[in-house]
Formats: sequence, C-alpha cells, structure tokens
Amino acid sequence: MSEPQEGSRNPFAAPLFTRWWIASLVAGTGVGIQSVSVPLFIRDRVDLEWRAIAISGALIAQTLPAALLALVGGVMADRVERRRILATTYSVAAGIALAYVALSFFDARVVWPVYILSALVGSAGAFTNPARQSLLPQIVSRTQLQNGVIFGTMGFMATLQFLGPTVGGLLVDQTGLTSAFAVETLLLATGGLVFAGIVTTAPSPTGRNIRQDLVEGLRYVRGEPTLRSLLILGAVPGIFFIGPFAVTLPILVPDVLSASDKWVGLLWGCFGGGVFLGSVALTLWPLPRRGLAVCASNLTGGLVLVAYSASDQLVWSASLLVAWGLGASVFMNYVVTLLQEHTQPAMMGRVMSMYSLVFFASMPLGYGQAGLLTTTLGIEPTLFYNGMVAACIGLAGLLWLKPVRSLP
Repeated sequence: MSEPQEGSRNPFAAPLFTRWWIASLVAGTGVGIQSVSVPLFIRDRVDLEWRAIAISGALIAQTLPAALLALVGGVMADRVERRRILATTYSVAAGIALAYVALSFFDARVVWPVYILSALVGSAGAFTNPARQSLLPQIVSRTQLQNGVIFGTMGFMATLQFLGPTVGGLLVDQTGLTSAFAVETLLLATGGLVFAGIVTTAPSPTGRNIRQDLVEGLRYVRGEPTLRSLLILGAVPGIFFIGPFAVTLPILVPDVLSASDKWVGLLWGCFGGGVFLGSVALTLWPLPRRGLAVCASNLTGGLVLVAYSASDQLVWSASLLVAWGLGASVFMNYVVTLLQEHTQPAMMGRVMSMYSLVFFASMPLGYGQAGLLTTTLGIEPTLFYNGMVAACIGLAGLLWLKPVRSLP
C-alpha cells in the first residue's frame, strides 16, 4: 500500500493515481458509448412525434435512482473500502451492457426493457460516483489534489464526452448497435477490474448505523456555507445544460443539421474535446479566483447555448460545442476541487455523495423539461430558453453568491 508523496504537484508521482486514472479512462469510454447507443436504440423504435419523450424517459429512469440512492452511496463510501464498491458496480454495469447486446442482436422492437436496464445502471451509479471521487484524496497528497482532480476530470470527461461518444457513433454508423454495446461491455468490465487493484486503507468504523452517519453528514454540510453554495450550483448543469443537450441531440442531428448518426457521437465529442482542452489549460495556467470563475462559467455557458440554438450549420455547431466544453471544464474541475479542499477527510464520501445527489437529481428535471419543451415547442426554442435561464443564474451568482465568488 503506497502513501501519497508530499511536495510535488504532479499527481502521477503518486503510484496509485496512474491506476485510478487509467481505470477512469477505460470506464468513462464505456459509459460514453452508452450515451450514444441507448438513445439511438430508442429513437429507431418509436414514432417520430414521441422520440423526445421516449429518450428523455430513459434518461430519467437512469438518473432518478442515482439521485434517490446517492446519499446512501456516500455513506457506504465512508464505511466500505472504495475499490470494492467500484469493482462491484462496474461489474453490474457490464452485465447490463451485455443485456443490450442481446436486445440489439435479436433486433427487439420494444423499448420497455431499456427503462428497467437504465434504472439498474442508475442505481449502480449512485455508489460508483462517490466511491470514485472520494478515493482520490486517499491516493494523492493535498498539494497534488487540484491537479489530480483536473487530470481525473480531463481523462474521465474526455472519454465520457469525447472518445466514448465518438467511438460509439462511428461503431453504430459502420457496424451497428450490437458491436457498440459489445465494446461497451468489455470496457466497463475492464474498468472494474483495474479499480479492484487500488488498495487503500479501509475506512475506520464509525460506531453508528447508516442512518446516523447520513444525518451527521447532512448536519455537517448545513453548517458550512461554502459547501452548501457549491452544492446548490451543482444543480445548474443537469437542469439547463446536460438535459436539453442530451434530449435534443439525437433529433437535432438528422432534422436540423441533416447529418448522419455518427455526428450524434462526434458532436458529443466536440463538447468533450473542449472539456479536455480546458482541463489541460487549467493544469498549465491555474486561475487565481476559482470561485469567481465557477460563477462566470454558468453565464458564459448559457450564452454559448443560446448561440448553439440558432445554428443550422454542422461546422458552427461543432465549434460552439468545443467552446462550451472549454467553459464547462472550469466548472467541473473547480467545483470538485473546492468541495474536497473544504471537506474533512472523514466526511469526504458523504459530501461527494451530496454533490452526486444534486447532480443526478437535477438531471431528471432537465431531461423532463427538455422532453416536454421539445415536443411542444421544438428543438431551437428549448435550447434557447435553457441557455437564457442558465446565463441569468450565472449573472446572479457573480453578483450575490459571496461564499463561492470570494473563494481563491
């Protein structure tokens, strides 16, 4: 068992970080493929007028259990060795992906199994995310933590939002859905296996039951204005960015941009590429006012989404998504870093689970409102209205959210 090395800001100097990073990349690629393959599976099996509702329903089915179980997942991350949680949950996810292989191979024309499988994936994710995020402070030193978060986000999001969707879109376009689901299965199983090899100190028993640990975590956050404010901001991406983008993209590509299905993956990849480039830039040129940058990222992201809503050109849409990813990298990296820097180690799993709770609870709201708006008003108004609301929230944060805005 290796202890984090003090002094260096390079997280790769900590031996276990490389394994954690590789596992995150492999697993993120598998999940990224799923973000393309499942919506396309649904889209091709429902009537045209119900596509947005059907896709948003599957996304809600996945994220709602993740929200409901997120706090329990955080408590478990503070009670059980985190590598064991990750090995188990990714094995479950791989088994579910294998079920999709069967559905696609036999060309099942029904979509109801997708909602059950999505709920199972979301339930596993409630335990995966707190365990993966709270494992990082155990394997790097405090001086390595910020760059560790950035490299972790850079790798995971680059695969989740760039490599995975791009590979998924190309596989679906060239060889079909079955091969995409098969590659996803292999990657998720491999990610779980690599995580299983990260041995850290087991959590010390708290002497309390799960409910008591959960209540203690809630009281802790309630007494910390900085943590409360950061957690509130964590709801913005799911409701106003991810929800509208994910629901509209499989429909926007053929209907507005007149492009083939591979561009569903490639446009996801443009956003992920922006996140990757932004994360690289943050490791080289850290921003001096991270709290201010977090608030500003919602304002700029909303304005980019407004511009994206008006685009009917593939090149312009792709360019805007890269720009959107650059701004999103600031939010993704700095919110997690600031949460971890201001949280006591014994509370890390519970605080990160609350971040997961806010994030996953916001996503069903985003998917639901985007599905309804797209069905009733259309793609462009849905994206426009969400962009404007996000920009207003960002402006309000810059003006009034002092606990975050003042953070160095």
